[in-house]
Amino acid sequence: MKLKKLIKEKEKLNEDLALVKFKYTNYKHDPKPKVKVLDFEYPGQKHQKTYGQRKDLLGFNLHYFKNPKYAEKAIDEIDGFARMLSANKKEKYKRLKYFYPEVVKFIRRYNRDHIDNIKHKKRIFWKKTNYDDLVKFDKETF
Repeated sequence: MKLKKLIKEKEKLNEDLALVKFKYTNYKHDPKPKVKVLDFEYPGQKHQKTYGQRKDLLGFNLHYFKNPKYAEKAIDEIDGFARMLSANKKEKYKRLKYFYPEVVKFIRRYNRDHIDNIKHKKRIFWKKTNYDDLVKFDKETF
């Protein structure tokens, strides 16, 4: 009974940033990151030599935070407020940087070619999926 109640509550509040975990083969520190995704099709920055050539995953690795539950809540609250104001992804990043400056040093860019075994957290349980389905899901919610 409690599980059904939790699922219904989570469905009502399902406007958070996507939470994914995957196996990353091109890692330096964390081979299995748990990431709050800011952008599924991140082209890069203009000064990078790969700008516009790849569509990478940009997000916050929760394993690097001292208190990941607090970080996840804070990121989702700031993102929810930005969505309420109809902000785009760049505006969301600026708001996160302003209201939670510690988060900036934990943002990572993951190369799409090196991501395997990706799982998306829907409601309470982790669901195995592929990258293209996640991009479609992101476009529907944003």
